[in-house]
Amino acid sequence: MRGQHQGATRRATASRIALGATLALAITLEFTLSGCTITPWRTPEGEEAGPAADTGVTTTAVPPPAVAASALPAKPAAESSPSGLYRVKPGDTLYRIAKASGQRPADLVSWNKLPADGKVQVGQLLRVAPPAAAAAATAAPATAPAKPIAAQAANSASKPATATAAAANASPAARSNARFIWPIEGSVAQPFKGKSKGVVIAGPPGQQVKAAASGRVVYAGSGMQAYGKLVIVKHDARLVTAYGRNARLLVKEGDTVKQGQAIAVSGTDGAGISALMFEVRENGKPVDPLAQLPKAPQ
Repeated sequence: MRGQHQGATRRATASRIALGATLALAITLEFTLSGCTITPWRTPEGEEAGPAADTGVTTTAVPPPAVAASALPAKPAAESSPSGLYRVKPGDTLYRIAKASGQRPADLVSWNKLPADGKVQVGQLLRVAPPAAAAAATAAPATAPAKPIAAQAANSASKPATATAAAANASPAARSNARFIWPIEGSVAQPFKGKSKGVVIAGPPGQQVKAAASGRVVYAGSGMQAYGKLVIVKHDARLVTAYGRNARLLVKEGDTVKQGQAIAVSGTDGAGISALMFEVRENGKPVDPLAQLPKAPQ
């Protein structure tokens, strides 16, 4: 019996030891697993969840410094040319610029000393209006032509040459002291009136076209379709004459010519009649050529 009791005691002791070992192992595993458990990240109170929460770094947005409106640079204004001037743009031609500015191509050639073909360059600055001083000079005598009109009305219709001479003496343009002669022999086929910028003198074709007064050739070419072969002569600081629709030119740009010198050969119109276009400009403005001529052509 005693042996049996001792055996039972040993078995109970072994069972308690095994149970204790099992309990110790369970406790160890519990602590081990609890140390490996991943605890989800929680955003601290008072902070907003955002991209910075992923890294655990909190960033604060800094607003841009306020800039006074007066400190901002002003938007540059569109480039513009001075009054009375025009800067040539791609695609521009002399005729297009003249039409847009309300001027004649011959004037632009004269004012800007352009080449004979009237070619302009991109970026070139062109004068498209008479000089300011010239415009001021022409403002005062604007009412002076009243005398020539009165003189013509006082004369009879049978004496047009006398009326023309009186107009020449009274015209403001005559004060330039230029003594013009008729450029060709013929008669006035188209007078200076309406939209006309000059007169058309009809006469025998093939005759020499003479300079109405001494001066310098500032244009000689055929770059202006309406004028055909054209010569422009500058006589002084105020007066310029133009001779258009010629058959052939006898001078070139830069030549100095004397009064009466042949500068071209007259051409013909569609009817085979010589029709010289003769214009006079004073300070860039067209004036009646008949007021500059002392008498009718012989």
